[in-house]
Amino acid sequence: MRKTCKSRVSKGAFTLLEMVLVVAIIVILASALIFGVTGYINGANKANNMVSDSAAELEANHHASEAMLEGYGF
Repeated sequence: MRKTCKSRVSKGAFTLLEMVLVVAIIVILASALIFGVTGYINGANKANNMVSDSAAELEANHHASEAMLEGYGF
């Protein structure tokens, strides 16, 4: 019996190892993206809270000054 050595012919398909590596790289990049976006969202929420607090403080000062002016008859 003669053993024939079949040459490995590429059929244009990916091996399982290549697919697993690609999926692993995509998962790593997606997790890095999620952590980065989460940081920006937290920073934006903090800035929004600061603006809301400042607006509430300005409104309170406005009402206090209007009440004081009404006391003087304005």
